[in-house]
Amino acid sequence: MAKPHLGLPLVAFMAVTSIQGADKYHSQTIGLQMAVVFPTSPDLRLTAGSPGLLLGVHGTWIFADQHLLRPRLDYTHFLSQSQTSSLPALTQTIDTRVSSLAFGFDYLYRLSGKRSDWALGLGVVEIRWAVASTNRINPARGGSVAASGTSHWANLGVGPVVSFRISDHQEVEARLITSRYGQEKQPANTASIGLLWHF
Repeated sequence: MAKPHLGLPLVAFMAVTSIQGADKYHSQTIGLQMAVVFPTSPDLRLTAGSPGLLLGVHGTWIFADQHLLRPRLDYTHFLSQSQTSSLPALTQTIDTRVSSLAFGFDYLYRLSGKRSDWALGLGVVEIRWAVASTNRINPARGGSVAASGTSHWANLGVGPVVSFRISDHQEVEARLITSRYGQEKQPANTASIGLLWHF
C-alpha cells in the first residue's frame, strides 16, 4: 500500500497563505460540488463499471482579478461491478466496488478578466483509492467458497480543468484526472462534469 503524499495539503495551505499576504485584493468563498465521474482507463472501467457520483466541499480564493486558487475535498463512489468466469469444474465471480477520497487544489485563470465567465486551469490532488472485492468460487459439485477484503492505495492525480460561471453562486465544471492505483500502478483516469455552488 502506497503512503500518502502528506506534503500536498501543506503546499496548498502555504500557497493560500502567501497569496493572501502578498496581494491587497482577494475574495474568498466556500462551497459544495457534485459531479458525475466516468472511468476512462480500461482497467478502471473493468473494475469500477458504471459512472460514479462525486460529492465534495471547496474554498475559492480570487487574487489579481483573474487568478483563482481552489482547495477541494472530493469523495467519489462508483456502483458495484461483477465479473464472472466459468470452467468445467467451477464458476468464479468477483464483485468489486471502487471509491476514492481526494484532497488537493485547482489553479484557474479567467480568460478575459475578472468578469469573464470562462476559466481554464490545472488540478492537482492526492487520491486515496479503495477497492472492496468479494471473490466467490462455486464448484460444479455444489457448495461455495467466498473471500472478501478491501485494498487501499494513495497516488497523485493531475489534469486540466475548465469551468463556466453560470451566476455568482453557480459554476459548471469539466475536468480530467490522470492517476494510478493497484500494486502494479495501473492507470486510473477519470473524466467528470459537475456543478459547483458558492456561498
